[in-house]
Amino acid sequence: MLLRATVVLLVILNFGVAAWWALRGEPGDAAALVDPGPSTLQLVGEASAEDGATPAPPDSAADAADEGPVPAGVDDVDEDAAAGTALRAAEPAQCVALGPFADAETRDAALAQLSPAVVRATARDVGETPRGWRVWMAPLPDRAAADAMVTRLLASGFNDYYVIADGAEAHGIALGRFGSEASARNRAQALRAAGFEADAEPLGSLLTRHWIDATLAEGSTGESLRSRTGAARIETRDCNAQQVAG
Repeated sequence: MLLRATVVLLVILNFGVAAWWALRGEPGDAAALVDPGPSTLQLVGEASAEDGATPAPPDSAADAADEGPVPAGVDDVDEDAAAGTALRAAEPAQCVALGPFADAETRDAALAQLSPAVVRATARDVGETPRGWRVWMAPLPDRAAADAMVTRLLASGFNDYYVIADGAEAHGIALGRFGSEASARNRAQALRAAGFEADAEPLGSLLTRHWIDATLAEGSTGESLRSRTGAARIETRDCNAQQVAG
């Protein structure tokens, strides 16, 4: 009887162990059932309290601190500057010449005043063409000296002459008028080769007139540009032509 009871007890124990083994589940299931407690919301870049680090401010806040406060009205200034560079040409295109100005310095100062009212502005200098050229000898001390020089000229074969009788050039000797600079200089060179101090020079003063050529911006007028620059007059120009204003 005792042996029999012992065998039955062992069978029951083995059965119990097998049942427990079959029903115990995966090793991680028990840990999954443990309540971790309430969760904590943590910002990006914020160190956890467990690490013992001090929370860092967001990048945007740090950048703002470095740059300092933005002055009031800066955005408005930037917008105004951008608008100033957005000039558009008038439709249809309008081009004018402003001038002439007394000198290059006056013209350049006027040119600087045009930037808000024109799309394009360029400086242009126009030289006047002389009426002709003359060859002559500078005034001599008196009429007797001039007559003596004429005698020398005739002896050397130069028959084209005229003694200036009065004025600032009195007792000078005119030796011919020419239509081109080359002809006048050739004549003067021939006289100098013969031993006479002759010069070639243009008839009338050589002047350079200073102009501004401009393409009007939308909303501008030629008269407003003339008033702005103080130009003596304004002339309409062909925007596609390189004509010269006189």
